[in-house]
Amino acid sequence: MRIKYLITLLNMIFISIGYANNCSYIIEKVYFNNNILTYYLDAFNRNDTQSNIDLFSYRIIPIGDDCQETLSIEYTFKIYTPEIGLDHFETFYKGEIEVDISSSVYYFKNSDFSFLSGLTFTNNNQVEKLISYISQSGKLPNGIYSFHFRSENSTVITPLPETIEIMRPVTLELLSPGGTLSELTHSYTQSTVPLFTWYSDFCRECAYGIRVCEYNQDKHSSLNSALDDWSIIPYDQSSEYHKIPWNTLAFQYPDKGHLDLEVGKLYVWQIRRSYETTHKPHHDYSPIYIFEIRPPTKKQLDFIDPYMSAIQTLIGKEQFNLWFSAGGELERFVTASESILINGEAIHMDALYSLVSELNQGKITINKVQIK
Repeated sequence: MRIKYLITLLNMIFISIGYANNCSYIIEKVYFNNNILTYYLDAFNRNDTQSNIDLFSYRIIPIGDDCQETLSIEYTFKIYTPEIGLDHFETFYKGEIEVDISSSVYYFKNSDFSFLSGLTFTNNNQVEKLISYISQSGKLPNGIYSFHFRSENSTVITPLPETIEIMRPVTLELLSPGGTLSELTHSYTQSTVPLFTWYSDFCRECAYGIRVCEYNQDKHSSLNSALDDWSIIPYDQSSEYHKIPWNTLAFQYPDKGHLDLEVGKLYVWQIRRSYETTHKPHHDYSPIYIFEIRPPTKKQLDFIDPYMSAIQTLIGKEQFNLWFSAGGELERFVTASESILINGEAIHMDALYSLVSELNQGKITINKVQIK
């Protein structure tokens, strides 16, 4: 009888100090923010109110009977960034959280972790480069980021690491219609519903917006002042820019629901590219282009094809006029689809603008152009 009493008492003591019987725990992802393109240093300081964005949210699910335990969960953030010469993963941040688990599901997020340790780089030169980069920019460099969770408790099943690639876009160029104010003589279109085109580095997490305004030489002192005035697009004046899908590098001016562009008037336009950071959305702005709506005349080529300016840039003005002017082999030529042939292969028209951008940057040269 005494032995039975001692065993019962021992079991009660084990339970009271936090040991669970036949219980395991699963850490499961609820939410992970894959859209962030810039991580600022204060994102890893839970006491910094400037960065309060949720990077992730997970939950601990107890499996078994009478689950009641104190668990220690470790969160490690590793980076791989060839931009500063770091060609393998190194630990940038390590945090820890202790949670008291009952029979219910427990939720936690990045701001719940307390700082445990920082850089653990084996190469001091890489540490110095990273510190120098962060001190100048306040953000982490481009690269691959990996988030790990672990627990010393063998009954805790942790999820696979969450890995994301951060590659902030750099290039944002306008193509057509228009040009700078000094190029206004040649910056025109004969279409009152022009196709606006631009070029940008590939960015899956980016959103684009366009703004179009009238330019009045008697009223506006600069292109900026015109762009800050009443907008034609977006028509709703409470919006700064008209939203465009992320995978689009062209915008067709709508023929309905907006004010018509008028022949003889000047217009300015700009593209805004936006992406998420651990602070607030970041915006990149293109240069401002200006263009005129001109009527076709006998001295001008009689076409409204939006791709002609790109073709002119690629083959040169002299060759363009020779082929496309009155009496030329391609007089009154217009495109008939959204594809072009390059070396016999059908490619979307967007590739044409990419070639123009690379040609302007000196990355490619045009050796020969044939008419077939």
